[in-house]
Amino acid sequence: MEILQEIIKMDKAAAARAEKAVEEERRLSDESGESAAKAREQLVAEERGKVEKFCREQEAKLSERLSQAEKIRGEQCARLDESFNAHRAEWKSEIIGRITGC
Repeated sequence: MEILQEIIKMDKAAAARAEKAVEEERRLSDESGESAAKAREQLVAEERGKVEKFCREQEAKLSERLSQAEKIRGEQCARLDESFNAHRAEWKSEIIGRITGC
């Protein structure tokens, strides 16, 4: 009977150690999961910052290109206006002449 009680006592001690080991494994797993989540969040934040910086740079480049295009368009319009004004009287006379046949 004493042997049986000793075996039961050893079994209970082993079960307690196994439960403690399982609990420790859960705790380590939770900590590992939390660490992984924090690392993932940090990585996402860094990448989001890079994307936002890239977007700002692209917007600045686009804005610069747009202002250059507007400047060129303005210069072209000014040249067209000059050309029109320089030839206006000539073209007007030509159109009237074609209409009237004179």
